[in-house]
Amino acid sequence: MDSPLPITGSYVTTFGTLRLEARGDKVTGKYTHQDGSVTGTLTGNTIRGTWVQKGNASEGTFVFEFERGANGFRGTWEGGGNGPWNGVRLELAPADRGGFPGGWNSHTEGPLLAGPMIGEVSTQGAYIWTQARCTSPVTLVVATEGGEVRRIVRTPAWNEWLCTVFQVEDLRPGVPYTYWLESTHGKTPARPLPLAPAPDARAVRIAFGSCLCFYHHQELPILDAIERDAPACLAMIGDNTYYYQFDWQSEHTMMLAQLRARNNPSFRRLVSALPTVGVWDDHDFGPNDADNRFSGKDMALRAFRRSWANARFGTNGAAGVFSSVRMGPAELFLLDSRWYRNQPAHTLLGEAQLVWLVESLAKSTAPVKIIASPTQVLADAAVAKGWECFRRDAPQELEGLLGEIEARDIRGVVFVSGDLHMANLFHQEGRDLHGRRGPEWWELTTSPLANDPWMESIAGKDRYLVAEVVDRNNYGLIDVDLDREGSEVLLVCKDEQGRVLFDQPIALPTLAVRR
Repeated sequence: MDSPLPITGSYVTTFGTLRLEARGDKVTGKYTHQDGSVTGTLTGNTIRGTWVQKGNASEGTFVFEFERGANGFRGTWEGGGNGPWNGVRLELAPADRGGFPGGWNSHTEGPLLAGPMIGEVSTQGAYIWTQARCTSPVTLVVATEGGEVRRIVRTPAWNEWLCTVFQVEDLRPGVPYTYWLESTHGKTPARPLPLAPAPDARAVRIAFGSCLCFYHHQELPILDAIERDAPACLAMIGDNTYYYQFDWQSEHTMMLAQLRARNNPSFRRLVSALPTVGVWDDHDFGPNDADNRFSGKDMALRAFRRSWANARFGTNGAAGVFSSVRMGPAELFLLDSRWYRNQPAHTLLGEAQLVWLVESLAKSTAPVKIIASPTQVLADAAVAKGWECFRRDAPQELEGLLGEIEARDIRGVVFVSGDLHMANLFHQEGRDLHGRRGPEWWELTTSPLANDPWMESIAGKDRYLVAEVVDRNNYGLIDVDLDREGSEVLLVCKDEQGRVLFDQPIALPTLAVRR
């Protein structure tokens, strides 16, 4: 007789890997720390029993309290001492055994466990991410006020954690649309479906943020402030969730971590209304400061792609999560500074991504080209402090990128970045190009959205620093208005209430090679 909970399985725990076997209410198991074993009785979702360790001739008692689907447990141990004993399941249990693909704070009713999230949008289409409640078909409905209805049906897969990205195409620019999801479990509320502004639009506003750690805070006012700004899209440029040691052990543990951030109530409200795209940094890729030597990077890529609704991730010839998105008069170039990062080789983007970036910038017809990097680009003080940045980790790639922009006279480039739990504004003057002056370089770093600020000033320690905020959560906006002569580009840093901390107007002609 099997247990009513799918207890049988392997868990990464406080005391190494634990393999449990359940028969009815009787549970046995072995764990790697000190050649340990457990014997216990399951009542409801709780196991109580004894542990024995041959390696140090010790024994005692334990209590494990399991989450739904036995995705993890919180526990304690006693015997010659006491303390916590927690664990996370390494593999998704089968549906017929009571497995549960949902994460922390999943929806308790309706057709979805998580979502919806509006992903990348164009002038005529949109990607929408969902995590369904079960494997029964889910329908995306897109409708107009006039009664025009589009229906797209998808059947979620258990081995994809019931995650599905719907793609709706051939919508009409300028027409107001609403969307909702339906299944045998009901329907979601109808919400507006905003599309991208046309390429010939004269203005656009794009929001940026990084470092979303405090998913467990039920309300995050900073995300409500972003929604009030009504940007055309939000770019999450790294550390969009935080993997801890338990979380980077398997694809299942990574998915649970992705979903707990996605299910924060404030973030859930925001992304159901605002088109959102993302790239990763170290904490949603693997361990702190991980590079391409991380053994779990293939699992991390699958988990990330399954959890976001970008139209593209990398190219046919180059893996990763980089891509570009056109939003009216601006084009957003999202960089992947993890997949190709190799610290001994001093690479961040890798040759293929760097070639893609330069060629894509050169082909872009957008007046403003926003390079969004999870890793700081222009920062100088970061080198001395040992913080990750292009000048420390890939100086040749940085010089190659700036040199190509200058040589090809690629106009309208600005940088945004994240990571450091502080906000910085950097300015590097245009370089001497043998009788001509190169473009001015500007970079806005915004971080953290929801984590502890770094609280350390770099004022006077970085030759390119113009402004900084080190003591509060913050986010960034790039406000483009081609009719705002002399300040066509405005870089803005705001606090969690939406108040301006600093801003910087930039004249678009200065972002080009000049005589």
